[in-house]
Amino acid sequence: MKNRTCKIGLTLIEILIVVAIIAILVTMVIGIAARIDNQGDERLMENIFALLNAALGQFQDYGYNYRHPDYDGFEFPLDCNGFDDSELVNEMGKALDLTGKISISGGTHDLNYSGSEALYFFLSRVPESRKTLDKIDSSLITNKDKNKQDMTINIDGKEYPLLRIIDRWGTALRYDYYDEDALTPKEMKESKRNFPVITSAGPDRIFGNADDITSR
Repeated sequence: MKNRTCKIGLTLIEILIVVAIIAILVTMVIGIAARIDNQGDERLMENIFALLNAALGQFQDYGYNYRHPDYDGFEFPLDCNGFDDSELVNEMGKALDLTGKISISGGTHDLNYSGSEALYFFLSRVPESRKTLDKIDSSLITNKDKNKQDMTINIDGKEYPLLRIIDRWGTALRYDYYDEDALTPKEMKESKRNFPVITSAGPDRIFGNADDITSR
């Protein structure tokens, strides 16, 4: 009688097929997890935009009056995108009729912060808007510079944190009320929007790309 031996094991081709199937499954799981994360991030930003839009509406309803006549007719916080620290304090000082009595100190100011800083500052001057701002997660409000140093603003002898609103990825939100090319109050009034637009740079932290998230 001949003994028959059974081969137990996988051939090289079978092993490669199994590895390929596992790789496909892992890729699918990673892709699904990434989509879930992205959807969660987008929902978070949508919630922040909803709160900010509500605060902007409250600011408008309050009828906030800028002290300088150049800003008569402006219904929302000033748009200070791209302003360095000296330009920001000059604009805010003029609007509050406190020119020369405002200064920024503490950390290193970045001009990319200015739009969000002006937005937070002016909204916080209206009681109802300030209550709405308080509903934003505190982890998304900061006065830290890139070196984690505190930035402060001194207004007529009183010092306050220079706060700004950041997105899920740590980038300051962009706030657009009027045309960025407007240089005078007249040009600003002529180009102002019916309602401001707030933008997150998204995961790549660069504005103007396809992954930007806006309040529109």
